[in-house]
Amino acid sequence: MPIKQLIYCLTFLFLTNTIVAQTNNRIPGEIMVQLFAGASPESFIERVNEKNNFNLEIIAPASKRFNIWVIKYDTDIFWGDKIIAAIYTDPYVANVQYNHITSERSIPNDTAFDEQWNMFNDGTTGGIEDADIDADLAWETTTGGVTVMGDTIVVALIGEGGSLTHDDLTYWVNRNEIPLNLIDDDGNGYVDDYNGWNVTDGNGVIPERYHGTHVGGIAGANGNNNLGVTGVNWNLKLMPVYNISNEAEAVASYTYAFEMRELYENTDGEKGAYIVATNSSFGIDFANPEDYPIWCAMYDSLGKLGILSVGSTANFSANIDIVFDMPTSCSSDHLITVTNTDKADNLLNAAYGAASIDLGAPGTLVYSTLLENSYGFLTGTSMSAPHVTGTIALLFAAACPKFFQDYDYDPAAMALLLKQYILNGVDFVPDLNGITVSNGRLNVNNAINNLIETGYCAVDIKDVDNATLQLQVHPNPANEMLYITTTDITNDEVIIEIYNQTAQQVYKQTTDDANLMLSGINVADFANGWYAITITNVKTGQRFATGCIIQHD
Repeated sequence: MPIKQLIYCLTFLFLTNTIVAQTNNRIPGEIMVQLFAGASPESFIERVNEKNNFNLEIIAPASKRFNIWVIKYDTDIFWGDKIIAAIYTDPYVANVQYNHITSERSIPNDTAFDEQWNMFNDGTTGGIEDADIDADLAWETTTGGVTVMGDTIVVALIGEGGSLTHDDLTYWVNRNEIPLNLIDDDGNGYVDDYNGWNVTDGNGVIPERYHGTHVGGIAGANGNNNLGVTGVNWNLKLMPVYNISNEAEAVASYTYAFEMRELYENTDGEKGAYIVATNSSFGIDFANPEDYPIWCAMYDSLGKLGILSVGSTANFSANIDIVFDMPTSCSSDHLITVTNTDKADNLLNAAYGAASIDLGAPGTLVYSTLLENSYGFLTGTSMSAPHVTGTIALLFAAACPKFFQDYDYDPAAMALLLKQYILNGVDFVPDLNGITVSNGRLNVNNAINNLIETGYCAVDIKDVDNATLQLQVHPNPANEMLYITTTDITNDEVIIEIYNQTAQQVYKQTTDDANLMLSGINVADFANGWYAITITNVKTGQRFATGCIIQHD
C-alpha cells in the first residue's frame, strides 16, 4: 500500500546522549580515512596538518588496496569531531570515520534459541544463511520494553487469547483494576479488564488459545532469561483482546485498543496502556474492502493516536490485488500487511500483491510459545505478522527524545515515518520482487538503523552547549529547488550533506557563503520521500540537521 507523503518538515537536532553505544565503542585518538584511488596519504597528512595545525600521524594502513589509513590524533588537544569535519573538506578524501571496537554479537541465552532461525539463521538448520530478520544485530542497540521517555510499551493482540500462566510471556496488567470483583474499578467502561478484554463474552476472562500464545511469543517472549525462546522484543507487554465470531467483534476489539491508548494519553499515563501497535493474525479470504468500510476505517482511527496496525494476509497463493482479502486489502496507510517467507527466503503458500502486501516476514516452521509452558512449530502468515509487530515495539524502544516530542505533536505522521523505516529497511528477496510493495523481507536491524543512524534520531558528531543554530529549508515539500537558510553562521566554512531514507548520501557541498544556498539545490532528480539535511561547521565541528519532504508533481 502506498504511503502518503508527509506534508511538513520534520525538524530535529542530533542528540549524542540518546545512543550511548554509538560513542562508547570508539578507540580514543584514532580515525580512519579513505582517500581516492592514487591519492598519497603522506601528502594528505601534510596538507591537513598545515591547514589546521592538527599534528596528525599515520599509524598503519587498514587497507592499501582501498587506500584506507588509520590516523592518530591527540585527544587532550583536539576534538575528534572537529578533525573529521576538517578532513571532509579535503578534495582527496572519499570517507572518514572513527575507528570502532568490534565485539561478538550478543545471542540470548534462551535454551531453544537454536531453533529460532527466524531471528538468526546461519544455515545449519536448512535453508540459507541470513534468511532471517537480523534480530541479533538489532539487539545490540535495544532489546525493548520501555521508551526513553519512560512509557512501558504494549502491543494489542487482536482476536487472540493466550496462556497467561506461561513462564516465558509477560502480559499487560491493568494496575487500576481488581480482577474478578465484577466492578469497573478504573471507570474505563470495561469490568475486570485486568490483562485485556474478552469481546465475545463481555468480560476480562482471557481464554487459553495456542494460536495467540504462539503469536505473542514471536512478538515478545521474554529474552535472555535462560528459558525457551525469545521474541523480537525481549521485554514486551502483551495485551490479548479476544474475539472469535464476527466483524462486529473485530471492530469492538480495535475499539478497546483505541480507548485504552486514548485513556493513557488523557490521564498522563495513570490509566490505560501505551499501545504502539496492534497485531491481527486473522481475516476473511476473498473479501473486497469496499464491503468492509467500517473495519478498514478502524486502522485510520488507530493511526490518529500514533498506533500502527499489522495484518497477516491469506494462506494460499493468490494475488490480493485481484482476489482481495480482509484486512490486507484495506488502503489505510497505518496498516502494514505481511506475507510468509521460509528459511530459504521463499514465498511459501501465501498471498501477495504489488499494491496490497507491504513485505514478507518469517512464517514457516517458526518456533515459539505454546500452552502449558510448552513450545513448538507453527506455519502461516499468522506467524509472519508478529515479527513486524515486535519490530514496531522495538523501534519505540530505540527512538530518541526528539522523536517523542514530535510524536506527541503529530502521532499519525510520526507513526508513518516508522512504517517507512521498516519498508525501506527490508532485505531484497527475489521471490518477493514485483509482488510486494517493498520487494523484500523484514530486517529489524535495518529498520532501527534507518531511525537512529541516518534518520530522525541520527547521532550528532558534536553536542555543543548553548548552540543556537537555526536551520530551515523551503519550500517544504520541495519539487525542483530546495533552499536553505540559517542563523549564527557568519562566513564560516560549512559542509552541506543530504541523505535519503536508506542512509545514502545523495548530495555534498562545502561553502563559506553566509547565506549558504541563495541559488538553491536542484532536487528535481531526487526520488519522492523524506530526506535528512545536515550542516557541519568546519571551524567548530558542530553538526545540525533538519528533515524535509521531496515530492514531485
